[in-house]
Amino acid sequence: MKLLKHNPFILILPVLIFSLGFVTLLSTSPERAKYQLLYFITGIVLYLLFSTIDYTIYKYYWKQLFTGMVVLLALTFVLGEIRLGSVRWINLGFFTLQPSEFAKIVLIIALTSFITSRPRIFERFKDIFIVLGIFLPIFLLVLFQPDLGTSIVYVAIIAGILFYAGLNKLYFLISIMIFGIFSSPIWQILHDYQKRRILVFLNPTLDIKGAGYNVIQSIIAIGSGGLFGKGFGRGTQSHLNFLPAHWTDFIFASFAEEWGFVGVFVLLTLFVLLLVAIFYIAHKSEEPFGSILTIGMLMVFFSQFVVNVGMNLGVMPVTGIPLPLVSYGGSSMLTSMILLGIVQNVWLKRTS
Repeated sequence: MKLLKHNPFILILPVLIFSLGFVTLLSTSPERAKYQLLYFITGIVLYLLFSTIDYTIYKYYWKQLFTGMVVLLALTFVLGEIRLGSVRWINLGFFTLQPSEFAKIVLIIALTSFITSRPRIFERFKDIFIVLGIFLPIFLLVLFQPDLGTSIVYVAIIAGILFYAGLNKLYFLISIMIFGIFSSPIWQILHDYQKRRILVFLNPTLDIKGAGYNVIQSIIAIGSGGLFGKGFGRGTQSHLNFLPAHWTDFIFASFAEEWGFVGVFVLLTLFVLLLVAIFYIAHKSEEPFGSILTIGMLMVFFSQFVVNVGMNLGVMPVTGIPLPLVSYGGSSMLTSMILLGIVQNVWLKRTS
């Protein structure tokens, strides 16, 4: 039976991680918890579906997927809802779609498909420019929504894929130098609220009642959790609404307040184990396309995990990146489960 061949860690660990996030939502935002459960159940269905689809089929249709996603992201500017100054969501009536979340999947497939289709890709500058040509349309369309957080995830995806695929490390050094040279004009095109977030990251007390408020309240919530936390339903920072977005961007702080250091240790351990399990599948895959594809998906979970936890702790700028499988949100949850389903299929193909 093929189900018995599944890598159990790729399903059990996400279920456990989701459970911790779901308990937090039940405590701090019960009206959203029921929707989150529905999203997760739908995600399980998608996970099972994508785990049965031969992942190699994607490399034959990546151009169609890529074109369709670019069109969808462009339509977001026309059909999308404006929330907090950003145009990221398309209201379908029964579901609010965030195309930039699903674009992560398409970007990974497109980059991996092209790279693995060229046997000596890194020896030709033309091919490297084509890689950038695949990356930039999706990256820029999301950056100008504006959605700096998701754009950072895209950068992590392409960096991880190119590094694992064997790109000369000199190119990474050159990229850092170029970023340094153009840092000033890049700073100028950032929105005012994005600039404030970066400045507040350097000094949270710079704007205590404004941009620094979120970070300060998050640090207070985490610190007040102590060793064992305040307990279910007793997190004052979230229940009294001192902590903004305690169901999405700052759900980690909500969780830490109620379950303390012990709870955080369990959550972080589960995430690390999931990342190790995904990397193990990438390492064990005997086919380059599957291996690099899995690394791209690893970078999604890794970058979001690091940035979200970092911004909750005040060691990274607040960028609005959800904590995978934990933060409230349908598009994020479904994207995560599809990614895991594809990773599972890479494992199944290796063992079939």
